[in-house]
Amino acid sequence: MAYKSLNYKELINIIDKIEHPFAREIYIGKIKKDFGDGITIWYDMGNGIAVSARNFIPKIDILLVEESNVPGAVFIFNLGSNITYIFRDKKEHILKKNSSLIGLASNKFYTETPLKKDESYITLTIGMKEELFLKLAHPIENIKEHMYKALQNNYYILQDTNIDVQQLELIDYFKNNDSYKDVLKNIYLESKTNDLIHYTINKISKLLNCSTSNHSDKNRISCLERAKEIIMQEYHINLSIKEIAYRSAINECYLKKDFKKYYGMTILEMLQKRRLEVAKQLLQDNLSVKEVALKVGYKHIGNFSKLFCETFGITPSVYKKQLPKNQ
Repeated sequence: MAYKSLNYKELINIIDKIEHPFAREIYIGKIKKDFGDGITIWYDMGNGIAVSARNFIPKIDILLVEESNVPGAVFIFNLGSNITYIFRDKKEHILKKNSSLIGLASNKFYTETPLKKDESYITLTIGMKEELFLKLAHPIENIKEHMYKALQNNYYILQDTNIDVQQLELIDYFKNNDSYKDVLKNIYLESKTNDLIHYTINKISKLLNCSTSNHSDKNRISCLERAKEIIMQEYHINLSIKEIAYRSAINECYLKKDFKKYYGMTILEMLQKRRLEVAKQLLQDNLSVKEVALKVGYKHIGNFSKLFCETFGITPSVYKKQLPKNQ
């Protein structure tokens, strides 16, 4: 069966338009019944950054055609089925599930995306104008040269990499569709958008900036990334530096020295930061302070409360009482 060619406006019906102060505009769309089921959200923040969230399942095979006359960059986070982008020069790029990319585009950007019937397509996309992106992406070496390639060829894939735990947690904030309707929640989402942009640029800059270094440097960075993933995923376990080093395939002395240099904090500092951030989220659930402390790896509630207060300026018990559902 042939793919039905559609542009974005032909695919959806706008069911709601929300306008907030300072040029913030939100369009909520629903996939037309003939084409599939699901929802799309377009959020223009009015500052050169826009966010698009899509979650839908086509009923037929669709060839989605998208164009842009605004040069800049796009961050795409794919949580659903693999997506194939076919560009004007007929070259293809496949963005796999749980992967992300930073792509650069000229004012003549064009892409076709085949969407298969009954597949689930879930993406979060952040777009920003060229001038803003070049300022934000200054940690990436030769970023202007990369942008020049996009302007010459209409597009350029800067980097494609797996979505990590920290990015997933930031993406979770965008899953509640009701958050787009309240201006205060909008501002909160904007802060999370900035966090996601900042983190992703720094992550990509480290990968790209080491691409010209020697093989041993690349291996060492890979080991450091692995050590961070262990901390992010197993923060609640009593991990020793020796064990993290062993599982990351790096010498313990090198790990301690290079980790601080690469991430700007020690392993123990990152572990504590991770535990306390998760604890703050868990306190919003129906759990006691003691239960939360144990869940994130603290055996002594007094120590947990002290560290929490030093980090957030409030004790966990007072923080929990101040939450809206506990008022």
